[in-house]
Amino acid sequence: MQNTDTNTTSQPTPPKKPFMQSNLPLVLGAAVLMLGSGFLGYSVGHRQGLTVVGYDADAEQLVEVVQEQKVRLETLNKTLNAAVQERDVAVSNANDLYAALNQARNDKIQADGMGNLYREVLRDRGGLSLTIQNIGIKPLPDNAYEYQLDLVQISPNKRRASGNVELRLIQGTEVLVVPMEDNNFNFDNYERLTGRWTMPKGFSPQFIEVRLTGSTPVTKRFSWARGKATEAPSAFISEIPQAEATAQ
Repeated sequence: MQNTDTNTTSQPTPPKKPFMQSNLPLVLGAAVLMLGSGFLGYSVGHRQGLTVVGYDADAEQLVEVVQEQKVRLETLNKTLNAAVQERDVAVSNANDLYAALNQARNDKIQADGMGNLYREVLRDRGGLSLTIQNIGIKPLPDNAYEYQLDLVQISPNKRRASGNVELRLIQGTEVLVVPMEDNNFNFDNYERLTGRWTMPKGFSPQFIEVRLTGSTPVTKRFSWARGKATEAPSAFISEIPQAEATAQ
């Protein structure tokens, strides 16, 4: 029996290929994968960086907008508070004026009632002849003056008082007639005449004289420096002075 090992011809072992040559596709794939990953990472990081920068800019702009809105809101609040305070003051003033108006209206009603009562009492006592209740002179700028003349008459038969008025300024022997805007009077119980005139330069009156012409002429002279004091109205019927029954 022959030995097969010795008889079998030994065949030579083929040489091994280099690693790079045998795995070239794998190496190329890995390289491509690495390059792709690097490019993707760079792209994502670059975009992320741009996004962060844009976010910061938007955030700063948003902060500025919020700050401006805050300032505007504070200004509006101040304006609103001021408007509310002005409204409260206006409402309070309106309420005060309304209360004062009602009080004045009530006082007028009471005064008119007392005046009517006084007039009826005076009529029963003979009436009050035409008289000058008060005269007032008020100085104005540019050597101008304003006069206020109050006339009263209570007639028992309710006859109207009519006529005209003349105001005279007296300085020694010189007499100056005041140009009146309206020198006529026509009333039942009371009338007030007012007007203005300009005093001539260098004229300093000592007296002012009031002349009433009508059914009963009346002349009264008052001191220019002092004038006639206004008497307070009587509070009670018993204090109404007795009048001469000369009124018609």
